[in-house]
Amino acid sequence: MTILVPLDEDHHVHSTFSDDAVSTLAENVEAARQRGLRAICLADHVRRACAWVPEFVAAVDALRPVPGLEVLAGVEAKILDRAGRLDLPDHLGGLDMVLIADHQFPGDLGPVHPREMRDDLAAGLVTAEEAIDCLIDATAGALAMADRAQLAHLFSILPKVGLGESDVPDHAIAHLARQARLAGARLEVNEKWSCPSARVVRAFATAGVHLVASTDSHDCRDIGVYASVRRIADGAFSGAVS
Repeated sequence: MTILVPLDEDHHVHSTFSDDAVSTLAENVEAARQRGLRAICLADHVRRACAWVPEFVAAVDALRPVPGLEVLAGVEAKILDRAGRLDLPDHLGGLDMVLIADHQFPGDLGPVHPREMRDDLAAGLVTAEEAIDCLIDATAGALAMADRAQLAHLFSILPKVGLGESDVPDHAIAHLARQARLAGARLEVNEKWSCPSARVVRAFATAGVHLVASTDSHDCRDIGVYASVRRIADGAFSGAVS
């Protein structure tokens, strides 16, 4: 049986380097080790002005190696605009992954608060089709902006603006999947946000994109604990996940 979304890994885990997390890097690694995981990606939120990335990389390096556990260092950055610019600092040396996230809506001129985009959609200032096209363009553009990219909680912005994945046409998903494959990017199936859907996961897998599981943990007690990811993967692959 081929396991297309391995559940003995966690590729999106936050530490106290993020201001909304409670567990340290060391606590996260120990939790992953105790739960028998094979891989963990420690990834914290960055912005352009962040200066702590070298300190973060050094702290992760100090925890490696861990027998039987691959420990990766990453950062999570939001997409800023339709061109796909990312909210990243200049110095990213030593990182293994850059997680690409839709924390705000990436508009033509810059990030738009989800509430504002929801209001614009409700007022008819923007159509659902226009919003989806913009989001697809921005995400595809971001894939070209980052080396070793991982799409984090893809499409989690849609419910926040009053849309859903059902509003994204098949051809747009297929296009984005092709761009991810060409970029050598990974797609995470995210426990916290229960996304993307089985339909999207199946399309990315069909395109040859590498799939990973993530909890988006902010507390080490949640690391490697999957319910939504298992359900999504089962829906995408007819029980191919154990």
